[in-house]
Amino acid sequence: MQFLLFDSWFKSSIGVFIAYVFIYWAYQMCIALRGMWNPLPLKRAREYRRFVILIPAHNEEKVIGHLLDSLDEQTYPRGYFDVFVSCDNCVDGTVQMVEKHHARALTRNDSKHGGKTWNIRWAMKQIPLEKYDAVVMFDADNLAEKSFLSHMNDYLEEHPEAEAVQGYLDTKNPDDSWVSRSYALSYWYSNRFWQLARSNWGLSSAAGGTGLVIRTTCLQRVGWDLQSLTDDLEFSTRIILDGGRVHWNDWAVVYDEKPLSFWASRRQRTRWMQGHYWVLVKYGPQLFLKFLKTGKLQYLDWLLYLLSAVTTVVGFGVLAVRLGLGSSWSTGVPLWGVWLASGLIQCAFNIILGPSFHWRKLTFRYIPDMFTYFIYGLTWPPIMLYAAFLSRNQEQWVKTDHTRGLDLSDIKPQQKGVLDSL
Repeated sequence: MQFLLFDSWFKSSIGVFIAYVFIYWAYQMCIALRGMWNPLPLKRAREYRRFVILIPAHNEEKVIGHLLDSLDEQTYPRGYFDVFVSCDNCVDGTVQMVEKHHARALTRNDSKHGGKTWNIRWAMKQIPLEKYDAVVMFDADNLAEKSFLSHMNDYLEEHPEAEAVQGYLDTKNPDDSWVSRSYALSYWYSNRFWQLARSNWGLSSAAGGTGLVIRTTCLQRVGWDLQSLTDDLEFSTRIILDGGRVHWNDWAVVYDEKPLSFWASRRQRTRWMQGHYWVLVKYGPQLFLKFLKTGKLQYLDWLLYLLSAVTTVVGFGVLAVRLGLGSSWSTGVPLWGVWLASGLIQCAFNIILGPSFHWRKLTFRYIPDMFTYFIYGLTWPPIMLYAAFLSRNQEQWVKTDHTRGLDLSDIKPQQKGVLDSL
């Protein structure tokens, strides 16, 4: 009798979770629809704001020079921005490369607290933030489109309420390997149907860790005493809990280097997920209480985002259990069939809609990548599960090596269709 009651409760619980998963998926699709609306053009700003550019770096001599070149080529007046590179325990020629490009090198030697999170916390204390209107963050492997600062200045003037603004996250090496291509497809889709869509709804976008502009008044109030391996996610959450949101600027473009190999990608995504779980545990209850008190969708939307890893892992676990029960528990369309169909539909969206909006024209160029992109998607659940057991460790930073020393001139032929329309 007890076994029958447990069996009934277990099946009912799984049924409730399956319903939640499909409601969650439907909600995300509804949000994504606003990505069909193009971003509004920005008006030219009448005033220039003073920016300080902060670049955390650890042994980046192969790529840092190209980023500094792209900053030297900015259309924004050179007298209105300064560049600081925080060289964290560097043992190569990073410092010399920074000095060669006439940027300010901040030398940090702290082997006990290594990694980007600690590096930025330290660098913030070395820079006289009171002299600037906003801080701009780049990673050392990035390239900034020539109009990046100008478009950010335009956005800050047009949106005086914006305290943090994320730029368009593009990929500088999409054709290097099937892994970097998968990253590019993922980012092209999320830029449009996650970031821009939420911006169009008035919800918070997500800080991407690079190409991010933060007003100094916001930093002085919210602070940067972050503790997780995903400082961008934690900072976004703090801003939302403070009643604000991260804005999205589709016109300010930054190019990011993506990993070439699966193992490098696995290490990077594991680190992301370690931080993701930590932020969920620390801030999730606060977001839920804020939603209950205010009824504002933004708090629930961000909580659902923080729950996405748990939803994915448990969802695949439920699918495995469901398949294990076999035909003794089957009604209607098999669950695995629905799961596979929804995954393939999402995959098709990513390889057709995302690139089409990115290139500003309908393209089927990436259909041959359907299989590898689907495999890339299937690698997420085991990475998420593994990272859950590591989430208490927010100290050990695993660096992603950067080797693709490209200039803007190397990227423009690939991106010409996009840049001509900006």
